[in-house]
Amino acid sequence: MTVHSIPGTTVLGIIPWPLLAVLGLLLTGTPASQADDHSRFPDKRVPELPTFRSLFGPNYSHAYLKHADQFPFRPKAQQFERVNAWWLAELSMLAYADGDGFIKRQLKAAGMHHVKRYASPEGSLHDTQVIVAHDAHTILVAFRGTEPNQWKDFLTDLNAHQTASASGGKVHSGFSSALQSVWNQMKPELDRLSSEGRRVWFTGHSLGAALAVLAAHQFGKPAGVYTFGSPRIGDSEFARKYAQPTYRVVNNTDFVTEVPPPLLYYHIGDLMYIDSDHHLTSGIAVSGLIKDRARSQATAMMDRISQWAKLDLDTKPVKTVRDHAPILYAIHCWNELIRQHRSNENRTKGR
Repeated sequence: MTVHSIPGTTVLGIIPWPLLAVLGLLLTGTPASQADDHSRFPDKRVPELPTFRSLFGPNYSHAYLKHADQFPFRPKAQQFERVNAWWLAELSMLAYADGDGFIKRQLKAAGMHHVKRYASPEGSLHDTQVIVAHDAHTILVAFRGTEPNQWKDFLTDLNAHQTASASGGKVHSGFSSALQSVWNQMKPELDRLSSEGRRVWFTGHSLGAALAVLAAHQFGKPAGVYTFGSPRIGDSEFARKYAQPTYRVVNNTDFVTEVPPPLLYYHIGDLMYIDSDHHLTSGIAVSGLIKDRARSQATAMMDRISQWAKLDLDTKPVKTVRDHAPILYAIHCWNELIRQHRSNENRTKGR
């Protein structure tokens, strides 16, 4: 038997669309069209991060840049874009992976068919690694952050005396030296690709964030820089002379964003703060930042005390360390993007 649809009804030919929408709202509290959107692009949950290595080690189970075809990168953006933040947070986490094959497969699935990796030469004091991926319009450069099992990375982080920057001011000596260990390899490729009209974007997490800033500054003409969990990088003069469009994403109580110490070192870029409710905010006042972080720390401490009272003596990293995990930056940026997407969809349907 053939079921014929009546205009204005569902495919079953029985329930009119307006009634279906009402039923969806009554049963789920969500309009049917919005519920469908939630199923296609669901929010991502914050995972359990029980060990230090699970925070910062390579993540091979993550579906990198899933839905990139629905949310393409915007190479011509002139201001902060949530979709670009999500792309670059994912790429910053992917930079921790080992092996060209895995990285290339993830980026090829997202439409980036041309991928190269560069690394400090054998025998170097540094272990810098960087991904350079491009398509017809965009070049994405992602520096890997500190790996917990790489002593060279820790030496780079600890080499915190300042060295002169060619453009003026001083920067963290370890960061500067780590960049130079790969710069002469990658710079000709960036020049060649950008000369064909592509826009260059720099990104990185942790140590990788600092390297992204220094690379963008040395390159001189990036389209933009997105950093995640960045430490402070240079002195006040360097911060004044730095002129690249940069957005510094900070996840709540992330401890790395508080080192090296202030006065000697300054942050670079416009602060985009992920608050204790996991919402991205810009232009937050210092007083608001302190208050939100204090509330978040107090909640975390009460949760830990409650666990101890139940003799649940776990050894999970404390919140300030967990908040530095690259996967949290990727998840929060995705959820922000999807909230914006749903809001835009609802406004469009309401017209």
